[in-house]
Amino acid sequence: MNTRRRPPQEVHTRVKRAAEEDGNSVTSEAATAIEDCLERRQTERVREIAREIARRDAELLDLLAQ
Repeated sequence: MNTRRRPPQEVHTRVKRAAEEDGNSVTSEAATAIEDCLERRQTERVREIAREIARRDAELLDLLAQ
């Protein structure tokens, strides 16, 4: 199923401006922006998991560091 959606005009204008500055097409610029957003979300999730492990296993990590 191929459903096309249009972003709000303000978002389209910002993407178009960024595309022009970078010498890219609007489609390419939008795809790059989506990829960057997903990468940041994944990186943040990995950091959250690492913080949780560090909290849960703080005593063990301290012993291993000695």
